[in-house]
Amino acid sequence: MEKISPGQIHLADQRGFTKTPTLRRYSSFNYGSYFNEHRKPFGRLAVWNDEMLAGGNSIDVTIETSGWFVLMPVTGELLLERVNGDIRLIDVGELFVGYAVAGERLELTNLYKSDWINYIYLQLKDNDVINPHRDMVFKFDFAGRPNELIDLVPTCGIYPFRLHIGVFGGRIDAFYQLQNSSSLFYAFVLAGAFELQERLMHDRDGLALWELEKADMEALSNNAVVVILEILK
Repeated sequence: MEKISPGQIHLADQRGFTKTPTLRRYSSFNYGSYFNEHRKPFGRLAVWNDEMLAGGNSIDVTIETSGWFVLMPVTGELLLERVNGDIRLIDVGELFVGYAVAGERLELTNLYKSDWINYIYLQLKDNDVINPHRDMVFKFDFAGRPNELIDLVPTCGIYPFRLHIGVFGGRIDAFYQLQNSSSLFYAFVLAGAFELQERLMHDRDGLALWELEKADMEALSNNAVVVILEILK
């Protein structure tokens, strides 16, 4: 019998929730005023937020610990402005990766007049970077590559993580081989449902796994979307 790797599932309806007139934020890990003894950082992964921002509004994000941050729009364009004056407009089908030091402030803006946007925001701790690589935007295309995990961040030795995304038809299987047996594995379902390492996952559920070399998954609905993060040690 195949060994079931240890893990922890983060159910969508058990995430931390912050609500203001202009922001809806769901936090899979402790963030801001949300604290849960069982939602402490998972290795380097300190933040995994699923956020919605109202049209014509901005929010400030303060980096608590030096490290990498990732922005991935799910619906609509997201404008990022950094304290050094750099401005990036990030669209659906694009992934932004940058490095920030503790205390740095980021401004995120929804340029639409009335439409809300949805995006995923994550932070990974890394205090060992001396000369941070410049900000990068990586593009990906669902339509051209269905039923496979798309490599979003090149494996180039710069980033202490790997990130993949895939959209799958119902009953399609997928397989993820970890780069290192000591890596940590985190999956997040953006849409639909999956069975992943014998765990049932639904829309916006997360799953943290460790002590595994590979991960098997099966989409249980059409147009099911999953994001896979491998945290390298």
